[in-house]
Amino acid sequence: MKTILVVDDDAMNLKMARFILEQRNYFVITASSGMECLTILQSKFVDLILLDVEMPVMNGIKTLECIRENKEFNSIPVMFLTADANEDTVIMAGKLSIAGYVKKPYMPQDFLERVEKILN
Repeated sequence: MKTILVVDDDAMNLKMARFILEQRNYFVITASSGMECLTILQSKFVDLILLDVEMPVMNGIKTLECIRENKEFNSIPVMFLTADANEDTVIMAGKLSIAGYVKKPYMPQDFLERVEKILN
């Protein structure tokens, strides 16, 4: 069973992603901040990180920079889940080697297809 870490500061977004992913038998771990994400990665193995960009304190770009700087988990694929379509964000995400980008709100089928493409 594949493990997916979903990081978003919005509880409803976390619940929705968990519901959709668990329907496909993924094991889902959730984090509500970039710092919580990094803490989880210290102790758990994950196959994919779904990361919101716009979060308080530590946004998704900074969180991704920290992930990429750590040898223990820098190779984990990361897909952004965000309402932010800012061109600078897309460019920065590309420089940090993201595996995909899903714009919120997303359609569950499109979301699952993108996740499965990365995991397969």
